[in-house]
Amino acid sequence: MGKPSAKAGGANPQGGARRPAAPTSLLGVLIDDVALDDAAARALWIEFSAYLDVHQNDFDGFALSKGYKSVRPEHRQGRALLVIAR
Repeated sequence: MGKPSAKAGGANPQGGARRPAAPTSLLGVLIDDVALDDAAARALWIEFSAYLDVHQNDFDGFALSKGYKSVRPEHRQGRALLVIAR
C-alpha cells in the first residue's frame, strides 16, 4: 500500500496545523482582507455585475453606492475576487 496523501483542509503530513479548506466558489469577495461567505459573495457579485451593465467600468460609482472606499475586481489563484476597502 502507498502512503496516505494530504488533502485540502487536512492535517499537515509532518504533524503541523491544519490548512484552511479551499473555497468552494470561483467567485469571492474580500472586504478589508476579510472573506465573505460564498452566498454573500455571490449576491454582491450579482449586484456589482448589474451595476456595471448600466454604468460600464464605473467601479468607483459602485463603491460609493455601497458605502465603500473602493472596489476592484481581481483574479487570484483561479478565482474572481472583488477586493473592497471601507
